[in-house]
Amino acid sequence: MLQADQRLRLLHHYFFVSYLVVVGLSLGFINGVALHDLQTGFFVIATLLSSSFFYLLPALVLSKSVHFLLAVPLGRVLESRKTLAAVLDLGVAMGAVALVELLVLADRSVFSLFGFHINGFVVNLVTTPGGMESMGAGGSAILIGGVGILALGLAQALVLWLLYKARLTAKQRSFSLPGRLYRYGLMVIVLLGVSEKATYGMSHLQDFKGVLVAAHAFPLYQPLTIRSLAEKLGVEVKRQEGLEFDNDISQLSYPAQPLQVTVPAKPLNIVWLVAESWRADMLDPEIMPETWKFSRQGQRFTNHFSGGNGTRMGLFSMFYGVYGPYWFSFLGERRQPVMMDVLQDQGYQFGLYTSAKFSYPEFDKTIFAGMPEALLHSHQESVGWKADRHNVGEMLNFMKKRDAARPFMSFMFFESPHASYYFPEESVIRRPYLEDFNYATMSLDKDIALIRNRYINSCHHLDSQFARVFAYLEENDLLDTTIVIITGDHGEEFMERGRWGHNSDFNKEQVQVPLVIRLPGKAGTETNRMTSHLDIPPTLLPLLGVTNDSSDYAQGFDLFGPIERKFTLIADWSRVCYVDGEYKAVIPLKTSGVLNSKTTTSDDEPLADSALFYKTHMNSLQEVLKGLGKFKRGSAS
Repeated sequence: MLQADQRLRLLHHYFFVSYLVVVGLSLGFINGVALHDLQTGFFVIATLLSSSFFYLLPALVLSKSVHFLLAVPLGRVLESRKTLAAVLDLGVAMGAVALVELLVLADRSVFSLFGFHINGFVVNLVTTPGGMESMGAGGSAILIGGVGILALGLAQALVLWLLYKARLTAKQRSFSLPGRLYRYGLMVIVLLGVSEKATYGMSHLQDFKGVLVAAHAFPLYQPLTIRSLAEKLGVEVKRQEGLEFDNDISQLSYPAQPLQVTVPAKPLNIVWLVAESWRADMLDPEIMPETWKFSRQGQRFTNHFSGGNGTRMGLFSMFYGVYGPYWFSFLGERRQPVMMDVLQDQGYQFGLYTSAKFSYPEFDKTIFAGMPEALLHSHQESVGWKADRHNVGEMLNFMKKRDAARPFMSFMFFESPHASYYFPEESVIRRPYLEDFNYATMSLDKDIALIRNRYINSCHHLDSQFARVFAYLEENDLLDTTIVIITGDHGEEFMERGRWGHNSDFNKEQVQVPLVIRLPGKAGTETNRMTSHLDIPPTLLPLLGVTNDSSDYAQGFDLFGPIERKFTLIADWSRVCYVDGEYKAVIPLKTSGVLNSKTTTSDDEPLADSALFYKTHMNSLQEVLKGLGKFKRGSAS
């Protein structure tokens, strides 16, 4: 029977062969990576070789630790039981390696189907009774999977046996593989790992998207950025404001099919007004009388959801019509929505204004990525209401000076309702309010009612600025040729559910917003069924002459069409929230956050049995899972 030192050499050979196997399995991750340049090609090869070792490293450490325990502290105990020691020693190695290979295979399958790696959403599905079946893995598939796992275990045993036999043959021929070759190999892998990190860091510094996108292909990839170090060393860096690159970006397949467009004989203008933090119940005849009056002329959607609980996901979903987690991919590829492509192709004039910044959030690199910088007008003041007044004046001036023979699209993002909630004295309709809004001295427990009154006053000021736009459109006979859209990016909570502000939860105060769409020639109506920001592009693009089915470019439905939405999806940075008429389910997209899943009623009340939701909603969750990968290259749509 093998001695401890002989088992150690055998383990070294076994892990070398296993490393080659993992490299082979990991080749499946790079099938869809575009290798158009030397820098990306080197990065992919170096990352493939170094990451494969990284995946095996826990198994190697575990096996070495067990071997050490058996060889040293337990050596005397097992001196007469060398067979047992060998079984434990080699058995742990086989089991650990088999688990690594199984996880790589499983992740490769998920990645090929959906365009992302195993995450909290996948874990939630497969660990719920019936979850495997909902993903298309019926009884026969599970049986085949079980046989595959058994075969994988037998393969590990076969590899070890062949290595053992090869060792005996080599010993008879006085030949053995020098141990230093493995040390040299390990040095090469470390060097490759350092090189690929340096390549990523330089690519991030240079905004070289080939490498940044390719990194997404590898599960558990940890990016290294060197921008701060470069600045300290005196290297001139063009720092971009806002969110840094997330490595969760992948190549897009968007739209899924080329757009077919028949340009309308009389194209309609578009005026798109979006207010920061404008929650649903603020569209009220007392708080916003002019907007309420205007909404009676259009279509008012009273059960409307943003696509996010923050500005990025909110505006992203209303312009692209796709789920919020795609944000990182579109940012990575600097890809604007097809809606903007169509408007540009049809020769629209653009007047785009914000009282915040187009660079923070990064709408100059996403929604308006194809727009000349000269068309992105960002005027800011120390208080938001002044900026709103200035920018509305600029927008109306644009409309006045435009070429009347061509259609126009005007967009305005308002800041009045954004904390600290801005308004002049003449807009005060609620007293008392917190006059000295100081984050350091205010108390949410004592001051929240006063803070909410500030917010109401800011919404009343917002109403006055909307009214300026309505009045201009009416006075200049533009309402018969213009689509008017009025909505919010997300809501705002005032401790109704224990939170203040937004970006923290998916309760109705943070995610439900007003939506009013006025179409020329369409009578005013009120719609109470569930609608979403995701539905805005499928509503507008047909009016611009796009004849494709909306599923080619969005994950929503025409707001005036026959299809009723059964559920919607809302997102933040790392979570999605499924919402239907009965339930809300918050599901982390990162595997590490799976224990933070939360399920409530649709009215945000606690559930006695959250497992019931998963048992009864597997088909819907599978649809969401497929939707998260629909527009990613290489995924199965």
